[in-house]
Amino acid sequence: SGKIPSIREICSKRAAWGSFLGLFCGNYVWYFILTWMPSYFRDELHYSQNEMAIFGSLPLWIVGASTLSFGFLSDRWISSGASPTLVRKTFCGLGLGLSTVMLLAVVVHDPVKSLALLCLACFAYGIYSSNLWAVTQTLAGPLAAGRWTGCQNFVGNLSGIVAPSLTGRIIQQTGHFYWAFVVTTGFLVLGTICFTIVIPRVEPVSWRD
Repeated sequence: SGKIPSIREICSKRAAWGSFLGLFCGNYVWYFILTWMPSYFRDELHYSQNEMAIFGSLPLWIVGASTLSFGFLSDRWISSGASPTLVRKTFCGLGLGLSTVMLLAVVVHDPVKSLALLCLACFAYGIYSSNLWAVTQTLAGPLAAGRWTGCQNFVGNLSGIVAPSLTGRIIQQTGHFYWAFVVTTGFLVLGTICFTIVIPRVEPVSWRD
């Protein structure tokens, strides 16, 4: 038992802002994939509509399979005696960090190689997403899990506004996708920093009460 922490108290914690901003950065990439990847396949890689139906969905299938697999592996690692801090930070940080390989996809100028690199980035993204909410639940604890998750979702999903609009503006100004990929990769780097450095330890936060 205990008093439920206020939103103000939650927002006073460094770990909270690490998870809030980390989700914003991770979601920026996800919204970029959902809203602009079809246009990239069509305009830059010159896939036909039928090809897009197959190849456009492939990275999403890979994210799903990767998330399921690494969620299982992370739990097995913890059950074998590893600390949640080591496991959760490794999976989140490594996943977002390795996802930066997506920048190479816009550099190679080859449809097959570009798709392969995007699939590799999505595989890495699944490593991150498999442990994302386990970090939040561990930090918040049972008293604050609902409010913390709500705040994190609010901040994180603001990227659903920022990513599509900023990407569209960049493409409109430059005429191609290169700088849009650079910005997206930058958010991956920032997200990696949030989960590995800004969040001090993945353990229940101490509340005033």
